[in-house]
Amino acid sequence: MTTLWQDVRYSLRTLTKSLGFATVAVLSLALAIGANTAIFSALNAVLLRSLPVRRPQELRLINWVGRNPQYGGGYTGPGTISAPGGLEMGTSFPYPIYRDFVDRGSGFADVFAFSPKSTTAVMRGTASVAVAMLVSGNFFAGYGVNPFLGRTITPEDDRPGSLPVVVITYRWWREHCGLDPSVIGQSLTLNQAAYTVVGVLPRSYVGPMMGDSSDIYAPMSAQAHLEPSRPLDSRDRWWVQVMGRLAPGASESQAQASLAVLFRQALSESSSKMDEAAIVLEDGSRGQLLLRRQMAKPYITLTAAVALVLLVACANLAGLLLARGAGRRHEMAVRAALGSGRWRLIRQSLIESLVLSLAGAGLGLVMATWFKQILAGFLAMLPEGFRFDLRTDSNVLAFTLGVCVLTALVFGLLPAIHASRVDPSAGLKNRAAMGAPRLRLGRVLVAVQIGLSVVLVAGAGLMIRTFANLADVSPGFDPANVLLFRVKPADAGYTDQQYMDVYDRIRTAIAAIPGVRGVTFSSFALVSNSSWSEDIELPGRANEPARRQHVAQLGVGEDFFQTMSIPLLLGRNFSDADTATSSPVVIVNETLARRFFPEEDPLGQTFLMLDGTDRTVQVVGVCRDAKYNQIRADATPVVYLSQRQRAQRSVCFEVRSVLPPLALVPAIRKAVASLDSNLPISHVRTQEQQLDLSLAADRLFASLGGGFALLAVLLSCVGLYGLMAYNVARRTNEIGLRMALGATRRSVIVPVLREAAILALLGLAVGVPVALVLVRFVSSQLYDVAPTDPATFIGSGVLLVLVAVLAAWVPACRAARVDPMIALRCE
Repeated sequence: MTTLWQDVRYSLRTLTKSLGFATVAVLSLALAIGANTAIFSALNAVLLRSLPVRRPQELRLINWVGRNPQYGGGYTGPGTISAPGGLEMGTSFPYPIYRDFVDRGSGFADVFAFSPKSTTAVMRGTASVAVAMLVSGNFFAGYGVNPFLGRTITPEDDRPGSLPVVVITYRWWREHCGLDPSVIGQSLTLNQAAYTVVGVLPRSYVGPMMGDSSDIYAPMSAQAHLEPSRPLDSRDRWWVQVMGRLAPGASESQAQASLAVLFRQALSESSSKMDEAAIVLEDGSRGQLLLRRQMAKPYITLTAAVALVLLVACANLAGLLLARGAGRRHEMAVRAALGSGRWRLIRQSLIESLVLSLAGAGLGLVMATWFKQILAGFLAMLPEGFRFDLRTDSNVLAFTLGVCVLTALVFGLLPAIHASRVDPSAGLKNRAAMGAPRLRLGRVLVAVQIGLSVVLVAGAGLMIRTFANLADVSPGFDPANVLLFRVKPADAGYTDQQYMDVYDRIRTAIAAIPGVRGVTFSSFALVSNSSWSEDIELPGRANEPARRQHVAQLGVGEDFFQTMSIPLLLGRNFSDADTATSSPVVIVNETLARRFFPEEDPLGQTFLMLDGTDRTVQVVGVCRDAKYNQIRADATPVVYLSQRQRAQRSVCFEVRSVLPPLALVPAIRKAVASLDSNLPISHVRTQEQQLDLSLAADRLFASLGGGFALLAVLLSCVGLYGLMAYNVARRTNEIGLRMALGATRRSVIVPVLREAAILALLGLAVGVPVALVLVRFVSSQLYDVAPTDPATFIGSGVLLVLVAVLAAWVPACRAARVDPMIALRCE
């Protein structure tokens, strides 16, 4: 241990004497390790962090798998995903099946259910939109959470006739109650029903759903008015998600088999049909995983990119250490002559590398804080409700320490072995007699850096071109000066027959605000990643199987096309004469008209809406194609329905103004509140912000990918500069002699630049084929650019060659300024 400490002190003393080298090494490592730590923090928050609950390792998510499930038209829970063997996997169950699991299942200490629901909450006279989580009475006991204030929901609260109670999250308590401890016992109104606040959850609480979006927790017994469309006694409404806590000593496989038997029995007693039905238990220590896994994919890609940056940094530092070790050959030879064995020399070099790596990791944690602030800006553009904690926890610290040690070995081992290969007898010679090595391995490392850099530069180029292409796509409507917000009268006590009256009154009130040019509303905002689709049945065709088609739909107000600047190509617009009692009419986009009525006039055509009403509708207009739910998606057949003929319980208002749209928000809030103070507006943003939000992931890839590529190129420049500077210093005497014999500045500079260009070309020769293979893994994220786009790869190669030449320019000029007399005198 004493010897080890001596090596550490010697390393610190040696590095202190080479502050320039140590500074470059530590900064290079800090940038690379900081970037890796920041991206890992995001991956950790999305996929790896355990829930802050009691013994999270005992939690299990209860999912189902099956083939061709039929829900009897009642499935309203989260979507399914593909499972191996052509099966589907889902997370939601009918409530009676959950009760079967509780009453007759085995192997679990607790089985509890939960389901999120958007609702209108009124607290202390202020209405807002909140996410309420309906939970079974044993949810908090089974989940393993204690309250911060008051108590949690109990099984007694979840019985019919019990006093309506709720538990609020710490975040909601802070934002709506100002952390007032007297909130316990106060009244909170949800969808016009009064509840009593009985508890506040801890600040560190994280719910089982991804992103911790819940604000308020209510018992399942509140379903009758919070979620009336999903009766607790229905076996055909799939809406509750289920988790369980394994009993001590229980067999997971036996518990799974027990639930599978109950699940298949329940299906046989309902109208829902499913082949090969089974139950799957998944690790629940990190919460609901299906959406987390989907969100983890881009972060895994970014993790691979920053890993390449770290490899570039390692190759860079290995080259710098080789050059530094070449300058210390005399010192190593003397130490070997004095009795230091080869392992002792290797250990000393590795300890120096570890000291550099630890310093780089420490500074990298500081830089990671800055990187995470940038990353948080992109995460903030995720859909509302998704919140991720990027704090540095034990997982992040362990990752950083592991990267630190691995990095020290990667960049320090080869130079350490190389430095230990000295002849002890050389210590008796002078430095000049020893000469300076040519560092062939250093040239290889520089070529490796450039090869890795071209992978990052080409990938970043493709992502940047993708983002540029998407930004140039015309949405088919004018997004400028349009404000969006949602209202949901269903949660404010209004009935189906009253929805249209509410929308008309809101539209009239907003239209009277100065600066407003147009007001309309629709089922949801365009390009908001929301969609609504149903089957339609076309009139008889020669090709009968083509009669039934699946099309996108959007319910709109009569001024929708005018307000959004979507031109009508044929026919008429909707009018206030199109009511629930008049003949059903629709407007279709040009893609639907062209695809389904290619040789006919689409106006006057009819088809059957297979949406449960089986209405026959008539086409009265054709509009220009507009982007529906995504900028990326090609034009798809869209049917526009009149909200006046079938008003929906929640709509998005679009307000076009001559003023900056956000300047209208206070006036709009006041106008809506004057109509009904219990009818809040939510999801307020401009249409341009909505477009930006739809491109958030592409902007993330383009920005971070470009940043990582720039960092890799910078590190490669440092490595190439270090190698060229060493070579110039090594050949000072030779250059001086050549200049004394009449060599010109050009004849001295050109060979140095030529060597740099050759190294860059060698790196490209290896890196370009690797990049061509790797970019295919991200081809699904590209838009209007091929994974093998020649312009991107040629541009990346030219850029790296130019950068390599520029990095060698300073050492080349320094070589041309060598004074022949001084060089010959040293010789």
